[in-house]
Amino acid sequence: MAGKKLTPTLENYLVTIYKLSKKDGITRVSDVAKSKDVSYPSVTTAVKKLVDLGYIEHERYGFIKLTRKGRRLAITIHNGEMRVKYFFMYVIGFPENRAQQIAEMMIYGLDHETRKQLRRFYALMIDFDESKTQKLIKFLKEQREKLGVKNVPKEALKLKIRLKEDD
Repeated sequence: MAGKKLTPTLENYLVTIYKLSKKDGITRVSDVAKSKDVSYPSVTTAVKKLVDLGYIEHERYGFIKLTRKGRRLAITIHNGEMRVKYFFMYVIGFPENRAQQIAEMMIYGLDHETRKQLRRFYALMIDFDESKTQKLIKFLKEQREKLGVKNVPKEALKLKIRLKEDD
C-alpha cells in the first residue's frame, strides 16, 4: 500500500457510497456511477483504491460495503459537509442548492485539525445570539494566539474596507 493515500476524490466516492448505503448497508458500482454521473470504469478504479486502503469491501460484480474504518471516516466527512452547507444556508443566507455546491467544493481533502476547528466555529455560529458573544471572542483570540498574533494584520483589515468594491 506504499504511496497510496486517500485523496479528495476518493473521499468524495467514500461519502457517496455512505449516502447510497445508508438504507441497506450496501450499494453497487452502478448505483455510485449513476449518483455521481461518471463511468463504471471510473467507479471501479476508485473502488479498488478504497478496498486497498481498507475503507470498503467489494468483490467483482458484487455489493460495496463500508468497513468500520470507512463508515467512521465517511460519517465524519459527511457531517463536515453538512455543517458547511448549513453554515452557508443559515448564517450566510444562500439557497440550499448553492450551499450544497459550496460545501462539496470546500470539505474534501481537509485534515483532521481543520475539520475540528470548523466544527468548533460551526457550534458557535449556527445559532449565534448575544449569549455566545464571549465564546466567539474567546475562539477568535485562541486562533490568533495559535498564529502568534495579537491583532488582525492591517492587510487583512484593508480587505474588509474593500467589501463594497468587490460587490
